[in-house]
Amino acid sequence: MKKKTFISIRIKLIILLSLSAMLALVLSAAVVFSHTYTETKKQTLTSLVNMNHILAENLTAPIEFDDKDGAENLLKTLGIDKNIAGAFIFRNKDEKFASFVRNENIQELEKELSAFYNVNELKKNIEFVGDDYIIVSSPIMLESEYIATFCIVASTDSLNKSVIEQIEVQVIVSLIALLIIILLGARLQKIFTKPIFQLKDIMDDVRKNKNYNLKISNNNNDEFYSLFDGFNNMIKTIKQQNNELESQKQFVQTLLDSQEQLIVTTKGEKIKGVNQTFLDFFHVNTIESFIEVYKTDSIADTFNTNAPSGYLQKTMGNESWIDHIISTSSSRIQMVSRIQKAMITIKGQDYIFSVTATDLPGVEMLKSAVFTDITEMENAKVEIEAIHKHTRESIEYASLIQGALIPHKEKFNYYFKDHFALWLPKDLVGGDIYLFEELRDSNECLLMVIDCTGHGVPGAFVTMLVKAIERQIVAKIKHSDEIVSPAKILSIFNKSMKHLLKQETKDSVSNAGFDGGIMYYNKKEKIIKFAGAETPLFYVKDNELKMIKGDRYSVGYKKCDMDHEYKEHIINVKEDMQFYLTTDGYLDQNGGEKSFPFGKKRFQNIIKEFHTQTMQEQETVFLNTLAQYQGNEESNDDTTLIGFKI
Repeated sequence: MKKKTFISIRIKLIILLSLSAMLALVLSAAVVFSHTYTETKKQTLTSLVNMNHILAENLTAPIEFDDKDGAENLLKTLGIDKNIAGAFIFRNKDEKFASFVRNENIQELEKELSAFYNVNELKKNIEFVGDDYIIVSSPIMLESEYIATFCIVASTDSLNKSVIEQIEVQVIVSLIALLIIILLGARLQKIFTKPIFQLKDIMDDVRKNKNYNLKISNNNNDEFYSLFDGFNNMIKTIKQQNNELESQKQFVQTLLDSQEQLIVTTKGEKIKGVNQTFLDFFHVNTIESFIEVYKTDSIADTFNTNAPSGYLQKTMGNESWIDHIISTSSSRIQMVSRIQKAMITIKGQDYIFSVTATDLPGVEMLKSAVFTDITEMENAKVEIEAIHKHTRESIEYASLIQGALIPHKEKFNYYFKDHFALWLPKDLVGGDIYLFEELRDSNECLLMVIDCTGHGVPGAFVTMLVKAIERQIVAKIKHSDEIVSPAKILSIFNKSMKHLLKQETKDSVSNAGFDGGIMYYNKKEKIIKFAGAETPLFYVKDNELKMIKGDRYSVGYKKCDMDHEYKEHIINVKEDMQFYLTTDGYLDQNGGEKSFPFGKKRFQNIIKEFHTQTMQEQETVFLNTLAQYQGNEESNDDTTLIGFKI
C-alpha cells in the first residue's frame, strides 16, 4: 500500500476550522439574505397596498362624477415616490379611465397590464411581484357596487437595490469574520497541537536515544493532563523494568565472570566445560583429570546422597541434574531459575552451594549452572536461628511474668456490679499495664491504667519500673491515715521516674515515662477521684455520656517538670453508673477506607449505643468493632480498655 503524503496536524486543524467557519458563514448568509429579501418585499407590498387603499377612497368621487382630470391630478401625487412607475384606473379591461406614467414606455407598461388582467379579475385585490414590476390592484366600490379598478405599478429597482446592498454588507462582514476565525484557528491550533507535538518530541527522544529519564509536564487540568500522566507512568514503568532487566543481566554476567563460583556447562549428562574455580575446588587441572579422579563425567554423581531434605539429590530418574534444576524453577520464562541448594562432600568435608541453572540460547541441549559456596552462610544461619529461638523463649517467659502482674478479674467482683478488662499487647510483651489494689479496708480501691513509653521489650521494662513504684506508693498509703489523692500519686510517679532514670535535666540520655489515668473509688463515701495524664475518663450517668479530660501533661519524661501538680476530679457516684478507661492504642488504631485513626468520636458512639448491655457483651462489641475497622492494617500500639458498672 502506498504511504499517504504527510500533512501536519496543524494544517489539518486550520483547514478544518476554516472550512467549518466558511460553511457556517454561507449558511447564515443564505438565511439572512432570504429573511431580508422576504421582509423587504413584504414592507414594499404593505406600503403600496396602504397607498392603494388611501387613494382608492379619494378616487371614488372623481370616478362617480366622471371627472377624469380630477382623477389624474390625484394619481400625479404618486410621483413623489420615485419607485412608482405608474398608476391606472380601469372601468373594464378595454376602458382606461385615467392614468399616471413616469416614463415614455407607457405602451409597454399598458401592454403588460393588459396581459396581467387577462389572467386576473379586475374585481379582486391583487398583489404581484414580477422581475421588473410590482403590481398592486384593488376594486373601487360605491355602495357595494363595483365602479372601477385602481392599479399601482412600482419598479423593482428599489427592492433589488436593497437586496444587493444587504448582500454587499454580508459579504464584507463574512470576510472579516472569516479572517478573524482563521487567526483564532491559528491560535487555537497552538493550544491543541502544542501538547501533542511536545509529546511527539519526547517520544522521538525516547525512541532514538532510549532516554527514560524524561518527564512531560502539563499545567492544565484536562484530557492532556491524563494523557501525559499516563505517559509519564508508562516511561517510569519501562525505566524500572529496564533497570530490573539490567540488574539481572549484570547478575548473570557477574556470575559468569566471577572466579568465586563453580561454573559448569553440560550437554545432556556430559560435562562440556568448567571454569578454573571448579578445577581448583576439586583439586584437578583438567576436565579429563576430574573424570579420572572421581570416576564420572556427571557432576550429579558428586552430590551427597545423605544430604538433608530440600537439597538436590544424586538420584533424579531420567532427568539430568541441570534439567532438574530448570524444570523445578518457579518460572521457565526466566533465563535464570530460582536458587536451589546442593551439598557436595569432598574428602569428608561437606560444602553447601546455591545453584542456578539456565538453558543456553541458540544451542540445543547445552545448559549451564553456577554453584556458589554458601557453607559459611548456612552455618551462620543455623547459629542465628538458635539465637533467635533462645531470644524468643526468653521473651515468651518475660510475657508470662508480665501477665502475672495483671490483676485477677475476681478482685473487681467485690467492688463493681459488672466489669470487663481488655489487655492486648502489640507484641509478646508490651508497654501497657493496668493495676488494681485494695487499700486500707474493703471500702476503698485504686485502679491504674498506664501506657508506658514504646511497646515490646522496651515498653515492658518501663512497666516493671511502674509496678515497683506503685508497690511503694500502695504500701505507704496502707500504713497511713492520709487522704488518698490520684493527682498526688501521679506527682509521686513523675518525681520517682525522673529520679530513677536520671531524667532531671534535658541533657539526660534516658527519656521514658507514661500516659495514664488513676482512679480511687470509695464504696462507703460513694465517690470516685480521678486524675489523668493525657488520658480521659468516660462515664455514663442517667443514660448521658460524659468525659473528663486528663491533664495535657505526661509523667516522667525529660520535658516534664519535677514539681508539676496534676488536677484532680471528684465524682459522686450512684448505682448503675458506668466508667471506661482506655490507653491511646484503641483510639489511635488506623483503619477504615482512608486509614484514619479510630478516634474518640467512634469510641463514644459505641458507649452511647451499647451501654445498656452487659459488660461482657460490650467487651465483645469493642473487640469486634476495632477488628472490623482495623481490617488489614497492622496494630499501631498496645491496647488496654477497662469498663465497669457501679
